[in-house]
Amino acid sequence: MRALSLALILATPAVAQDVTPQMALATLPADVAETIAARPARFADRAADMILSHGRDDALTAADIDRALALDRAFFRARALRPFLEADIDADGAVTRDEARARASVLGADGRARLLRQHGQADTDADGTLTPDELASHAQAEATRALPPQDEAMARAILAFDLNADSRVTLGEIQTTAAALSQDG
Repeated sequence: MRALSLALILATPAVAQDVTPQMALATLPADVAETIAARPARFADRAADMILSHGRDDALTAADIDRALALDRAFFRARALRPFLEADIDADGAVTRDEARARASVLGADGRARLLRQHGQADTDADGTLTPDELASHAQAEATRALPPQDEAMARAILAFDLNADSRVTLGEIQTTAAALSQDG
């Protein structure tokens, strides 16, 4: 009988224990937790935006966040490349100083200065021509600057508030989190 009881206990699937918002907050890096605790409603708004724009069925998974961050990085890389693509007169994939100056001549003062400054910064070998590798490095650096690690950490922090441990964070869990953390503050 004991063996049967033990077998039944071991065969019973483990039930995920619910997590409280405070417990979830305690699992995060201190700087991220402090930011969320200081303004839970703002975090909830950003989390809801992420769920509604990148999730499915009013829920968000780790894969959804990975895809959202990858899309953001791609956007920032493209934005960084656009001025140089507009200057690539001969469409050879490289941008010479003369091509950059030609493009700059039809821009306003701020745009002209920005394009020429960025051309000089991206031209790491200082030969006057941005190669495809230099353009890719510049674009990656701009994407990293536009989406710093702390922003990525805040996006990934949403996953900590999967209060029922089903690998999906729902709008309801975010609303519960915001309400609980607002009461604590």
